[in-house]
Amino acid sequence: MSTERGKRYTEDQKKELVELFRQSGLNASRFCKEMNVSYPTLKRWLGPQPAKTVEFVEVGEAEPNDARLSVALPNGIWAEFPLSAEKSVVASWIRELKAC
Repeated sequence: MSTERGKRYTEDQKKELVELFRQSGLNASRFCKEMNVSYPTLKRWLGPQPAKTVEFVEVGEAEPNDARLSVALPNGIWAEFPLSAEKSVVASWIRELKAC
């Protein structure tokens, strides 16, 4: 299809291109380039997009757990630290273990 200035599309062509766009998985800009359709024209055919709604969910307090940080060092040593550990302590241990 041509995008010559003033090019007119039939209703069937518009519907077909909109359906092709929706099935393509491409973003609008890329689709327009590939199909030689102007971006504003496609957006006009698509019409106004509904606003996305946001829902909030109330979350209770997290249960304490024993989540851990696992570190694999280049020298093959693995180390695990509790997530509650002080960052400076973990960093110190990692520096020491890297030297091994």
